[in-house]
Amino acid sequence: MNAHTHGSEPRGDDPRGSTWDVLAKPYFGEAGAAPPWIVQYLDGSNVPGDRIRLGDPTTRTYVILSKFMDRYVCAEIFEARGLSDVQRERLHALGWRLEATGTSQIRPTWTVSWTWYERDVEFLMGRAEAVIGALRDVLAVPPERLRCWTWGEDGPLDAPSRFRDRDERPTATGAPALCTGWEDLRRRLDWVLQTLPTDSAVILTDRDRGGVQFMSDRLGFMDTGALDYRPASGELPDRDAPRNDRERRLFELGWTPETAGARSVSWTIGRPVVWADIGPLATQAVEALRVLGFHDPSELAVKTFRNGMGDEHVKHVAGELGIRPEEP
Repeated sequence: MNAHTHGSEPRGDDPRGSTWDVLAKPYFGEAGAAPPWIVQYLDGSNVPGDRIRLGDPTTRTYVILSKFMDRYVCAEIFEARGLSDVQRERLHALGWRLEATGTSQIRPTWTVSWTWYERDVEFLMGRAEAVIGALRDVLAVPPERLRCWTWGEDGPLDAPSRFRDRDERPTATGAPALCTGWEDLRRRLDWVLQTLPTDSAVILTDRDRGGVQFMSDRLGFMDTGALDYRPASGELPDRDAPRNDRERRLFELGWTPETAGARSVSWTIGRPVVWADIGPLATQAVEALRVLGFHDPSELAVKTFRNGMGDEHVKHVAGELGIRPEEP
C-alpha cells in the first residue's frame, strides 16, 4: 500500500463547525498568509493518477481532486450527476467551468485546476474557496457526513491525518473482521471497487452457483460480469421472454447477457468509469449474488490478482470485504 503523509496535521473532529476550516487551514503558517491545505494536499510527492475524493456517500455528491500530467491538480464534478440550473450558476460564480476535457472519459465535466507548485497565495485561496464552496454551498454536503477516499493507480493511499476520522476504508470505519450481511458487503465492495488498482481483478464466487467479477483497466474503465452456473439452456437469454425468475430479475437489475453456453451464462452491466463514481455497481453486484442463489456473504470466497504484478497491491481486498480468500 502506498502512503502519503504530511507530518502532524490537525484533525477535523468537530463536525458542527470546523470541517470547512480543516480544508482551508494551511499545513504551516497563518490562514491568509499560506496556501490552504486542500489545494496543497496533492503535491510533488504524488504521481499522476493519485486522487482524493471528498463528499457524502449517502447522496453520492463529491468533488474529486486528481494529480494530472505530473503538473496539474484538477478538481472535478461530473455533470452527469444531474445539477440544477441554480447549482450550475453557483459553480460558475465560484470559478468552475464546464469543459469537454478532464481526467476521465466522462464528458462534460465541471473543472477548476492549478499547478501543484503554484505559490501565489491569493490565487490558491480562490481555488480553495471554489472547492470548499462547491461542497458546502452548491452540493450542500452536511459537514458531519463529509467522507474521504484516497487512492492512485496502485490502489488505496493512506488518508490524510486531518481526515483520518472521515476515511471510508471499511477497516478504518471500524467494520468487523467478517462481513455481517448484504448491506455491509455493498458498502465494503463500493470502496474496494472505487479504489481498485489499475489492471486488477476482484471475483466473488463459489464453484457451484457462479458469482460476480470485475476487472479494472489502465484507462479507468471496469469490465463487469455476473456468472450463472445454472443456465436454463445454452441459448442467450431474451429480455422480452425470460425463461425463469433469475433471468427476469437480472434484466430488472440492469444486467445484460453477453455469452451463453451449456454450463454458464455471462452477464454484464457495461464498463463504468471506476474512480469517477461507479454509482450503483456495488448494489447491482450484491443483488445479482442474491438472485444467483447466495443467502449470505459468508457463502462467498474472493479471488484477487493484478496482471503481471502478483498480489502485492490487492492483498488488502479480502480483509476490507470481510470475505474469506478463495482456496488455491
